Amino acid sequence: METKPQINFDINLQKFEYLKRKEKKRKGVDINELNNRLDKTKRSDFYTNVKIIALCLSFIAIIFFISWKT
Repeated sequence: METKPQINFDINLQKFEYLKRKEKKRKGVDINELNNRLDKTKRSDFYTNVKIIALCLSFIAIIFFISWKT
């Protein structure tokens, strides 16, 4: 009866380098900059939505007036 050879993993080997913990330095995030960008995108999205709604309402009004006269 044969026994399976036991596998030893040496964490110091090159192929297991990714398993070692390394300190990752994170850059700090400026919350004011993030808030400013968020405000800009909210404003631009709001104005875009207002334009689309105004355009749709004008088309509906034009269709209503054309159908009302006939």
